[in-house]
Formats: sequence, structure tokens, C-alpha cells
Amino acid sequence: MPTVRQAPCHEFFLQEVASDEITFTKQDYERRLSMLRERLLKNGATHALVFGDREHFSNIEYFTGADCRFEEMLLVVPLQGVPHILVGNEGISQTFNIPYSFELHLYQNFSLQQQPRDRIKPLGDVLRDCGISECSLPGLVGFKYFEEGDCVGDPDTAFDLPAYLVNAVLELCGPGRVRNMTRDVTGFPDGIRTRLYTPREIAWAESAGNCASSVVLRMLKKLKVGISELETGFGVADLRPVSVHPMINFGAEKVRIGVSSPTSRRLRQGEVCGVCYGARGSLTSRVGIAARDSNSVSLELRDYLEYYRRYWRAIAEILAAYRVGIACSDIHELTHGIVGDPKYHVKLNATHYTGTEEWLSAPVYKDSPYVINDGAHIQIDLIVSNPDPVVTCICEDSVVIASWELRHGLRTKYPQVYARIKERQEMMRNVLGIPVHDDLLPMSNLTGVYFPYMLDLNTIFTMRD
Repeated sequence: MPTVRQAPCHEFFLQEVASDEITFTKQDYERRLSMLRERLLKNGATHALVFGDREHFSNIEYFTGADCRFEEMLLVVPLQGVPHILVGNEGISQTFNIPYSFELHLYQNFSLQQQPRDRIKPLGDVLRDCGISECSLPGLVGFKYFEEGDCVGDPDTAFDLPAYLVNAVLELCGPGRVRNMTRDVTGFPDGIRTRLYTPREIAWAESAGNCASSVVLRMLKKLKVGISELETGFGVADLRPVSVHPMINFGAEKVRIGVSSPTSRRLRQGEVCGVCYGARGSLTSRVGIAARDSNSVSLELRDYLEYYRRYWRAIAEILAAYRVGIACSDIHELTHGIVGDPKYHVKLNATHYTGTEEWLSAPVYKDSPYVINDGAHIQIDLIVSNPDPVVTCICEDSVVIASWELRHGLRTKYPQVYARIKERQEMMRNVLGIPVHDDLLPMSNLTGVYFPYMLDLNTIFTMRD
């Protein structure tokens, strides 16, 4: 069994990486729409209705490039012909980002409360303008799909969308003609958004990875006893859109909550602490002990130093195991073979898929029937915690699992991105001692790097002798 040791941190891991923002083209979005239309054919459906709001923007953004900044949006994609998009007053300007032809429909009930409703039309009439009628067989794409036992009745006719929207579609088309198609977009084994398809999409994910890890690195470099959570975040954030709100948590009372925003709480020596930042496409998080060495760890936590060591071995083994085609159940068994004891309190899936939202799907669980697909975009997210005293371990980064064909395309079209990824793989093998497979593409220099003492960035965990 590999031994986890402490070793000097290589300067490579402490470099911030500036990379170009990657934008998608008309061809990228048209390819995505084509995949959605293929699902319509497969399901015998005539239209896909993709709903989004401020919190659940990702499906709309994926197919259009538009962002639900203030209001809801509804994308209507027919089997043939141009798509339609319904927006409120302030959503009109967001449609300027859509690079392909579409028909715009103003539906002012998507607007904020008490904004003008001078051109309001019943939603059913607007849907008729989009070509939906009593002859249509629409599929609704929301935020969640349902399994047997999750809901009353048929999971395929259960919806998580606003009742007024569902009711309007049902009234127009009739009961039994409307299905939940969310699984076709985000579900396993073959949801459209459960993989990256092109070198451009991998380059986009790598740009986001550099962004998220650079922000976290800047926060880690600012950490010192007495600094407040808010001060830690001053001047470090990137201003591109985020996937989650920034999280800076000092002390047991904040780390216990886990997803708190920064406050004036100040850092004390030896206590638990954590920093986290998520750009759309990647998230980096570190939670550990605010200490410089074992002597500066609080007395109640000193017995848990081995706890952190064993946690990082689980992270390292997961990174070493990932490759195209590996069984998700194998990742689960590997993880729980290391930190499966109840004292580690592993409650959530060991790793999950990601995208512009932080958590897309999570096929890694006991007896999972799935395998990791080519182009999988994954958060190496494993949370180990102890409630009393509060001990939480997080070493979270994003990776892409890619076949030779995808890697070859990346090398050809984005040679600088490919070169950075290859260097990271070698540093993970030669410095961290993690024998990562060529399929595993680290999205940032911090991938797999864990500091046993959060106030000492010169010391890391490694599995090398």
C-alpha cells in the first residue's frame, strides 16, 4: 500500500496560469441543437421545451449561449425549422449572444415583478406562435428527471418546472402527450451534456480550471492568522461568471456548514478552514488546518493528522484510477476501501460530473451500472468529515477523461493547452507520485495538490519515497 509522505512543494504548483477565454461558435451550438433533435426523433417527440432561470441556467446556456441573468427563459426547439426563445423584458438583450437564426417571443410574465406588462399574451398563445398545438408531442427539459419511487405516478410525466408552464403545455397538447426529457440532456448513460465532444470544449474547461485554481491559490497565499474571511477574498476574485458563490470558511462553526459565504470572522491558528471558488466549467476547493506545522495544530485536532493523510491517499488513488471505460462502481469501491469506515462520514458520491453548473450528475455509487465515458468532465470531489471535533478534508479540482482521439485533436488545435496538460501529468507522476493515466487531463496546476498545513504552501502530500 503506498505511503503518504510530506515533501517540499515544487514551484510549478504555485504558479498562476493565465489562459485565453474560449468562446463557442455558431457551429458548436448548431451541433448541440442537432443532438437535441436526434433525441426528439428517438423519443417520438415534436418539440423540446428547455426551461431556465437564474439558478438553473446551464441547459439554456448550453444550447444558445444566452444567460438567464434576471429572468426565466424558454427555448423551444422543433424537430425541423428555426428554434424559438421566450424571454421577458430584460432577457431580450441576452439573446444578442445567440449566434444562429431563431424567432424571439416576448413573454412579459418572465419579467420581474411590476415591470411593464403592456404587451402580455397568454402563455398558451405564445406557445401556439412557436408551432405547438394539440397535435404536438413536446418533451420538457427542466433541472431534474425522476426515477421510480421519486414521485407519484409515472416518472416520465412528472415535472420540476413551474406549474403555470406545465399547465399551459398540458392544456394545449392534452394529458399523456407531454414527457419529461431532462434525462436526455443530463442523465446517464448518454445524456447530451454528460461529456465534452470537441477539443474546443476541453480548452474551454481548461481555461475555467486555470481561473478557479488561480483564485484559490491567491486566497491561500493571503491566509494568515488574524485575517478575516472577507479580507481573504478582497482583490483575488476573477470577474467572469461563477458556478457557485465563493466560499471562505474559518473555524468549526463555519466549516461545519460547509457552503457559507465570507464574513468578518477572523482566522485563528490551528483551527479548520477552507477556501473555494468555482468558475463556470471548473471548481477548486481546499479545506484543512490553519497551521504551519504539526506543533501549531490545535490540540483537539492533532490526533487527526493521519485522518488527512489517509484522505489524500484516497484522492491520489482516484486520480490514478480514472480512465475511459472504467466502471463507476470500481471508483466507488476503491474510495470506500480507503475511507469507507464510518469515522470518515463519506455521505455523497465520490466525484461527480460538472459543467457550467457545479454538479451535473453523479454516476459513481455502489453497484452503479455505468462506466466513465469518453470526454467525461469530472470534479474530483470527495468530502471526508468528522462532526466532533469538526474535521473536514477537501482537495477538489476538475479533470477531463479523454481518449487518444480527443487528445490528438486537442494537441493539433490547441497545442499550448495540450502542452500544459502534459506537463501537469508529468508533475503529478514525478512529484506527487500519482501514476495518472494518459486519459486523465488535469485542468489546472493545483490538481491533486494538498497542503497538510494550510498556512505552509511549501509542504505538500506525496506518495513518492
